[in-house]
Amino acid sequence: MWRVRLLWDVWTTGAAVVIGLRRETLPAFVARLGKPESRPPKPPALLSRAVSRGLRIGPWQPRCLIRALVLYRLLRVQGNDAVLVIGLADDRPSTEAHAWVELAGRDMGPAPGAYGHRALVRYPIDAVEHDRTA
Repeated sequence: MWRVRLLWDVWTTGAAVVIGLRRETLPAFVARLGKPESRPPKPPALLSRAVSRGLRIGPWQPRCLIRALVLYRLLRVQGNDAVLVIGLADDRPSTEAHAWVELAGRDMGPAPGAYGHRALVRYPIDAVEHDRTA
């Protein structure tokens, strides 16, 4: 039964993310997504797999920003200090960005995560400022 609940959380969060991105700027939306709630914690790796598998419908899979925002939200609501990262490819000239989530400096996905990408911006901004001063 917990798998059904988790899939429901992934789908409803995915729908909220798609709608929210249309209504708000990214910084404002991410700030709102980052507010913790009291939910029973699940292992971060389990949440990452659930998002990757749960949002895939047949051959269709949402872009990395949607998947990263869903994972970010699911991690944050259970009290994890997740960070949303948006970056560009390291080795080739490209304007195509990639988004992923980090938890305690560890890449949580979506694939390929940070591999081959240089971070340009991290959310929440206040956590990034705190990391720089520490």
